[in-house]
Amino acid sequence: MQDFVFGPGIVLMALFVAAGYTIYTFIKASHLERMAKIEKGIDTNAPSNKSRYLELKLGMLMVGIAFGLLLAYLLEKSLKIEEVVFYPSFMLLFGGICLIVAFFWAKKLQKNK
Repeated sequence: MQDFVFGPGIVLMALFVAAGYTIYTFIKASHLERMAKIEKGIDTNAPSNKSRYLELKLGMLMVGIAFGLLLAYLLEKSLKIEEVVFYPSFMLLFGGICLIVAFFWAKKLQKNK
């Protein structure tokens, strides 16, 4: 039990604290933005341009992470190297590449409209 608390336990606790703080900050910022819009008389129900092509970005991110996991698995089995190195790095690498591709794809779609 003591090994868990001082090993991965601290990392898990820090992860949950960071995630909770991020969610709290996001909710607080959206509330402050909504209040500022109400004070200026702007319609708060109007769709914003921020969430434009959000589905495309999230879909490409998931495809990139899945491709990274698949490639890491194949490399782990073929090269007999520890999986600790491959899985997180390939998930981040291919997730980032797909987000960059999604950005340019959304830019092209927005240009065509």
